[in-house]
Amino acid sequence: MMSQLPKVGQNLRRLRNSLGLSLDEASKLTGVSKAMLGQIERGESSPTISTLWKISSGLKVNFTSLLDDEQNELVLVKKDDIKAIKEEEGKMVLYPIFQFSSKSGIDVFLVELDPGCKHISATHKNVLEEMVLVIEGTLTLKVEKEIYEIKAGNSLKFDGSLNHTYMNKGNEKVAFHNIEIYK
Repeated sequence: MMSQLPKVGQNLRRLRNSLGLSLDEASKLTGVSKAMLGQIERGESSPTISTLWKISSGLKVNFTSLLDDEQNELVLVKKDDIKAIKEEEGKMVLYPIFQFSSKSGIDVFLVELDPGCKHISATHKNVLEEMVLVIEGTLTLKVEKEIYEIKAGNSLKFDGSLNHTYMNKGNEKVAFHNIEIYK
């Protein structure tokens, strides 16, 4: 489960209402139960990264629109100030660096994987392309049935709607930037 992000429930409710959807309709579009959506909106439940991807894909909105407010034009981001999202029992940490704006059309994340971490990513139907730029260690990335070993300094671009899994098979931390370009 991710760490509590107070804006998620408020943003989900705002987005759902702006689309004119009931909880039942949103549930059918996202594949997330009506009860879970209601709990998230009321701040009673913290969704996993996979659940957030299901919601954003189903509602056809970008991932970070669920996380926080729009950012200003000029933003200095300090890693220590970012609300990190932890998953895989704390072995995966996701830092939303630059959040989607209608001007940029992208989300930018810093992702850190501890040794032995494996994260199966939900498919992103609303993501046109996904780019991974490894900055530390060697990332093992499975896209559909192909496996790629991406060392620090190297990158991979792929269709974000494909099944993909991030893995750290080494003994050192892996860190990479992940850029999501929306349709």
